[in-house]
Amino acid sequence: MDHHGLLGRYLMFFVGVVCSALGIALITLAGMGTSAVSSLAYVLTFVFPGVTLGCFSFVVNCVMLGGQILLLRRKFPLVQLLQIPFTFVFSVCIDLWMDLLSPLVPAAYAGRWVVLLLGCTFLGLGVALEVVPNVLILPCEGFVRTCSQVFGWEFGKTKTGYDLTMVGTAALVSFLCLGTIHGLREGTLVCALTVGTISRFFCRQINRVKEHCSGMTACV
Repeated sequence: MDHHGLLGRYLMFFVGVVCSALGIALITLAGMGTSAVSSLAYVLTFVFPGVTLGCFSFVVNCVMLGGQILLLRRKFPLVQLLQIPFTFVFSVCIDLWMDLLSPLVPAAYAGRWVVLLLGCTFLGLGVALEVVPNVLILPCEGFVRTCSQVFGWEFGKTKTGYDLTMVGTAALVSFLCLGTIHGLREGTLVCALTVGTISRFFCRQINRVKEHCSGMTACV
């Protein structure tokens, strides 16, 4: 087994987790909603003021990990329990990025669009860096993958259904608890329409770099 190669793959995944957290923080700080996958956690910060987005992100992700275990039962790979510490890092990074960057967010609406698009870019890059190493997956995406495997659903359509369900649940919780819709705005729609495309672009570029490096190593 190539231990150095495996370590490099886990390191790439870790960088992806940090980038994804940065993307979600920027999207949320733009003040135009948040990503679909974070929508329920974000709405809960309005329902329970004082509890951070990172804390609720950890809770939601742990519930999704539990969903994977219930669906797979004995077929659940124990190595995927490593999703827990990586989810903790992801959640802590969301709060750290938000604390560090909140003073820098411009007040102007146009400036907030720049922040939003930067967030979508970093989130897309983060997802690509998580996917390419093929070692672990964060629980929300892991739940989508598990549903796809267990029920024979196509992954892309399952992901779309999951995102819509999260946004719908967030809207329902917000309406029932607050009497209005909080945290779901035009930024949520922009994320839904762009992050997947950005992620696929970065996946292609990262794989090209990997192939180029492998070719150079073979030549040596």
